[in-house]
Amino acid sequence: MRPRMRRIALCLFLLAATATAYSQERPKFSFMPGPKPGGGEVKITVMPGGTVEAQKDEYSILTGDVRIEYQDIKMRADKVTYNQKTKDVTGEGNVIIDQGPTRMTATQAIYNLDTKTGTFFNATAIMDPSMYFSGDRIEKIDADTYRMSNGIFTSCDLDRPAWSFHVGSADVTVDDYAHLRNISFRARNIPVFYAPRMVWPTKRERSQGLLIPRVRVTRNFGVRLENGYFLPVGDSADATVYADVSSNGYYGAGVEARYVPSENVKIGDFRAHMVNNVEEKQIEWKYQYRHAQENLPGGFRGVVDVQDYSNLDFFRQYDHDPTLQTISNIYSSAYITKNRPTYSLNVLTDRRDIIFGDTRQRYEQLPSLQFRMYPQRILGTPFYFAMESSSSRLRTGAIAGNVRTISADYYRADLFPTVSLQLRTPPWLSIKPQVSLRETYYSASRATDGKVDDEDPLTRFYAQGQVETVGPSFSRVYNRAAGGFSKFKHVIEPRVRYVYTTNVEDQNEIIRFDLVDSPALPIVQHSVEYSLTQRLIGKETGPNGNAREVLSFALRQSVALSDPFPGTTVFPGMKEQKFTPLTASLRFNPYQSITVDANAAYGNVSHQLDQLSLSTNLVGTGKRADKYLGLTYFATFKQPANPTGDSAGIRINTGSPVWHERIRADVQLNYNIKEKRFLEQRYVAGWTGSCYGIGLEYRRYEVFKSATGKLETDWNYGIAITLKNVGTIPLH
Repeated sequence: MRPRMRRIALCLFLLAATATAYSQERPKFSFMPGPKPGGGEVKITVMPGGTVEAQKDEYSILTGDVRIEYQDIKMRADKVTYNQKTKDVTGEGNVIIDQGPTRMTATQAIYNLDTKTGTFFNATAIMDPSMYFSGDRIEKIDADTYRMSNGIFTSCDLDRPAWSFHVGSADVTVDDYAHLRNISFRARNIPVFYAPRMVWPTKRERSQGLLIPRVRVTRNFGVRLENGYFLPVGDSADATVYADVSSNGYYGAGVEARYVPSENVKIGDFRAHMVNNVEEKQIEWKYQYRHAQENLPGGFRGVVDVQDYSNLDFFRQYDHDPTLQTISNIYSSAYITKNRPTYSLNVLTDRRDIIFGDTRQRYEQLPSLQFRMYPQRILGTPFYFAMESSSSRLRTGAIAGNVRTISADYYRADLFPTVSLQLRTPPWLSIKPQVSLRETYYSASRATDGKVDDEDPLTRFYAQGQVETVGPSFSRVYNRAAGGFSKFKHVIEPRVRYVYTTNVEDQNEIIRFDLVDSPALPIVQHSVEYSLTQRLIGKETGPNGNAREVLSFALRQSVALSDPFPGTTVFPGMKEQKFTPLTASLRFNPYQSITVDANAAYGNVSHQLDQLSLSTNLVGTGKRADKYLGLTYFATFKQPANPTGDSAGIRINTGSPVWHERIRADVQLNYNIKEKRFLEQRYVAGWTGSCYGIGLEYRRYEVFKSATGKLETDWNYGIAITLKNVGTIPLH
């Protein structure tokens, strides 16, 4: 950062200062008032070795270790002059006054026990929580007002503070504000910055004011300064107004509003931001609104979660939000729902934008009424009835720039009842027959040329029957203790599912929107899915030990008994296949802190591995709870007669303390093995002191540019300094 910009940022930080660093939480800097005067007995004790030098009708002079107790005040001093009539106390030498959570020490103090006011010389104070003050002179003017001269305050050890604010003078009003003058912030004894004035809140409740500024350094936008103003609105709402300016001419403004007016409102949050795009000479915007409320009339629950971006590519670079790099669609929804043990009723409206470079494919439900009945027994018989149904207005289209086109706007009604039979079988065998019917009405259909015909409604009907058999299962118990388990049980479980589907006519004329139109069902008329699963279940040692799955391995495949599965060709000219690829999955969980997952697909045509993935997670427990390691490997292999299509990558996430819990390091890496380059690198290092912390972050990542269709490299770095009981000063 250039020195000039650094000075500007520091000055702005000073003016804003910590005046509202606490605006969204209970203030850390406060003087705690004691109870109002109310009389009571003054108890004076002179410890052994002390003397009473003089004692008259109105006052006493006591030396030695003198102690005074009155109401919530406890006072100690080497020498005390006490006026019994006015309750004025003059303490000299090692003066200590405790009142509630506050302790003040001084070389000399003049104090009135009734009014709890006085003057302290060469004084120090300890305020809750862990704030330390010292000054040549501290006056307590009344129950709520203090005045300090030539002092310092810090959360560190006063003898040699790592950081401190030096104050020429200060007027402090409890539960209001502290007005500080001639302030300098020092790291050790080195002055860092200076300001003539600072206002610091001492309110117990939230208070309005400026937040700590944030400075970010980026490659494309230069140095950017951000700041906000916090405004509480009663006890249940607040708002923060933001503004930002960058050295490359980008200016922005935003707002965040939060509210929770009642116990029924679980979430109330609105965020919006606008930025002038210098390169495109236009305003870019984004917004998000979330609301969740329970106990609506009729027993409904309501949820709203809507968001949108004018230019997602722009905010991927402008925002300091790594999650924007991975999203491929923008989803918004609003619904009310009612759930009962036997059914659920939903009224939903939603919108999904799938991003393709500069264009979006939009899918909307405006709205959809959904009713579902959960499986219910029919008149005491072994038959169970369930049903899914919906009635929706659906709309699809595309957005290119500021131009929107509607490709389909139609209505759909769907009814999907199911009857299943629960047979009585031995524990090692389960047989479940099931019959389903589905009828769907469309107010429009797709013509042979691909266009939507609003004048040609369509009704689709099909029936499906299936029988699923689990078992016969075989098991064996091993009474051997190992790895924290007292015994193990090995289970072998075969599973077979036969599915018959009637012919589905006019399937090519159906407008595809979701799984109702393209159900996750075998498209062939006859098919069988079979699998073999092996499980190892361990019983944890101890009287309260639980049984849990330690290891599982499954093989799975489907075969078409009639026509081949469509879409199973590997290269042009090849016939479609009746067998799907053989998939294998392995899960290993020897301890709660260790998980290993592996998946593979073996092609019955290619006779090779088509896909492979491996994921490992290690999470520390107990004293090692701050350590973690995550490793993911995934690969897709070339197919015969297809020179392209292979890919491989690896992701690593790890973090751990490095030295005596003072230094910590975290690393996140995303590496493209095929192209031999990093897609993302993030390195974080932190130092934690007794009263401060320093965090360093460097991030380098690839950003997809829809204008060029290529990945471009971007980077940013951050520095965050945290002062105990003050807040965090971020520089990104």
